[in-house]
Amino acid sequence: MSAESTSPVTQAPAPAVSARRVAVVDVGSNSVRLVVYDRVGRTPLPLFNERLMCGLGRGLSESGRLDPEAVERALGALSRFAGLIRAMRVEHVDAVATAATREASDGGAFVQRIEQTCGLRVRVLDGTDEARYSALGVLAAAPKAAGLMADLGGGSLELVRLAGEAEADDGATLPLGPLRLNLPPGTPAGRAAPAIAAALATLPWLELTARQDLYVVGGAWRAIGHMEMRRNDYPLHVLQGLAVEAERMRDIAAAIAGMSRASLQQVEGISNERIAVLPLAAQILRQLIDTARPRRVIFSAYGLREGLLYDQLPPEVRRQDPLIAACQAIAETSARFPDQSAALMRWTEPLFPEESAAARRLRQAAALLCDSGWRTHPDYRAEQAFLDVARGPIVGLDHNERARLALMVYARYSKQRPSGQIARILELMSAAEAAQASQVGLALRLALTISGGVATLLQGIAIYREADRLVLRAEPGAGHLIGHVVQRRLEALARSMELAAKVAA
Repeated sequence: MSAESTSPVTQAPAPAVSARRVAVVDVGSNSVRLVVYDRVGRTPLPLFNERLMCGLGRGLSESGRLDPEAVERALGALSRFAGLIRAMRVEHVDAVATAATREASDGGAFVQRIEQTCGLRVRVLDGTDEARYSALGVLAAAPKAAGLMADLGGGSLELVRLAGEAEADDGATLPLGPLRLNLPPGTPAGRAAPAIAAALATLPWLELTARQDLYVVGGAWRAIGHMEMRRNDYPLHVLQGLAVEAERMRDIAAAIAGMSRASLQQVEGISNERIAVLPLAAQILRQLIDTARPRRVIFSAYGLREGLLYDQLPPEVRRQDPLIAACQAIAETSARFPDQSAALMRWTEPLFPEESAAARRLRQAAALLCDSGWRTHPDYRAEQAFLDVARGPIVGLDHNERARLALMVYARYSKQRPSGQIARILELMSAAEAAQASQVGLALRLALTISGGVATLLQGIAIYREADRLVLRAEPGAGHLIGHVVQRRLEALARSMELAAKVAA
């Protein structure tokens, strides 16, 4: 192998937060993965994401060693990852290994081979750190998360009690995982129930999370979430923030735990490698629900890798709202006039005097996103803007809030009600929520029509409610800004609020 291919890829001494491109290499018990990010901010955006299922932890409980064939597969993948990292000119790399590598008798030798053949310096995480990083990943996407974080890997289950804070409370790593349990082929997953229950019983603090939310992380559990969305014809195929009532999730997990390999192979979108571990992963989830007794199960797309990045952020950045930070980043790169959101918020304030803090937060996000769809053809602009929000890599909101924000941005471009495939997403909100979201969008549409995107022009025009009328008033010298198109859009907004429109000089 050439000297270039074995040279270290972590060459820059700068921390991740100051690097232009950052990579995380995750050497797990069941898979190895590379994710490359464009800088590290409050909401990191992946530029590249690749995973290979290797099964390093297969047979570990009997042999005490990593699976030899899996080691060679992992080394091949890691060599490719190292080449990609160099070609992408990544400035900071954090390579970590988890349960299988830290517990195998030949784990240290495996880490040495990685450095020698790939130039990657791998940090072997202990169970406490692995659990903490996974919990921080969940908190990065949902800062107010309270309840229990559970991250299922191939060889271990990390559990952390969350209290809506930047750091985690009680935590533990248990020797539970589909590869660790290692049932003989064809053995029903239910055979593992006593061992799973016994391990969970060693954590009395789980009782403190009862009737709170269970945040689940890990590829196998995410596959279960995707299965349920497809089976239930769920209108929004975005896993982040998907919430399922615990009793229903228990029934789903019990059904999957009882499925045969042949049955699982009939399910669209699941790889053969994932099929092999799904019944046991479902059995672990079922037992965890029985023990922890959560209110809901919430799926998190953020986990260990995002937690590693979040841990390096300065405190002032960690305190930022992830939704607003993500929308600001989109506005900075996509909007024609990215500095107008504050003016839009002030101008529309009189229209929503009784809005809650949560509703105001969505209005702020909409003010940031409302100009980001201008490059799309006008005939498709509203629909594309809706889908960009509904399906985009935005965190810090649940599915109801995501749908409402998407409708706000849609109404900024069109007064017509959504139809076709996107109309089904409206099922995630109430009629009152849909009406309020449309009003926000129509108000932003009116403001942008008046100003043309030049925020200072709004200073000469005011909008407010007066009895049963919606009044648009121009200051002296600003009346020319209220033309025919502005009046039509004022009328559309007034109708949505069941008010009469009035223009006052």
